Amino acid sequence: MSSNTYRLSARERTDQKLERSKPANTRRHPVAKQRKKVRTYKRLIAGFCLLPLGLITAFTMGEMLFRALTRSDFWRSEQFIFFTTGGFAWAAAYMAGWRPVHAYVLGHELSHLVVARAFGGEIFGWSASPTGGYVETNKSNTWITLAPYLIPFYSVAVMLLFGLLGTFWNLHEMVTLPIGSRGVHLRPVWFFYSLLGMTWWFHVTYTIKTVLTHQSDLERNGEFFSMSLIFLVNVLVIVGLYLSAAPAPGHEFIELGRCWSGNASWVWNGFWQILG
Repeated sequence: MSSNTYRLSARERTDQKLERSKPANTRRHPVAKQRKKVRTYKRLIAGFCLLPLGLITAFTMGEMLFRALTRSDFWRSEQFIFFTTGGFAWAAAYMAGWRPVHAYVLGHELSHLVVARAFGGEIFGWSASPTGGYVETNKSNTWITLAPYLIPFYSVAVMLLFGLLGTFWNLHEMVTLPIGSRGVHLRPVWFFYSLLGMTWWFHVTYTIKTVLTHQSDLERNGEFFSMSLIFLVNVLVIVGLYLSAAPAPGHEFIELGRCWSGNASWVWNGFWQILG
């Protein structure tokens, strides 16, 4: 898969070409210095804010999942069972050699496109193929360039589809399929949980594979900042999925906040003890 999955706007490509053609001493221009300063600020934000928040939240989420799986019936819930089933289905297909690269590139570029449009950008052209893709727009910011790594595109599509179907049918109602002598009893929402699990792990797998390769998307904002933001946002998505699947989301949210505060306090005290 090509690493050029996001194309600069025509103006940015012209500016970049001009910048590279300049002698080294002219690169100390105030504009170049400003860009370097912004990247430095982003590294500081990542090191002192994004990465610690991501690690604390991930540790808290792990602790909450451990509690749910050992002290409650969460692991017996339909949401957990079929989400996990979807994840195992994706793992089995991947280990068997299935590599839907074209589907990933399509979702990757559509994520760029949709977020660029959401920020008011104009789309001049886009392409997606198994060998790579691009989106050409006149708008560029952190959220646009990192959109495919922050948004599980196909998981969002699954949620929108089932949300639409849910307005017309009761997806939690048991239905019988005429298979065999007695038929098969199931709830349509089981397919939703399974597809959500499959598409979520598809997103995680290809996000990891992609960020481990040379990617211009990450370089534009600094790799450390980009990786820290990707980690934090994906952990928050897991938190959202957990809360939506919990029997009492409000109660779990309060417990999550208490647990997070305790872990953050522990990290903060340990940090000052090291400095002291």
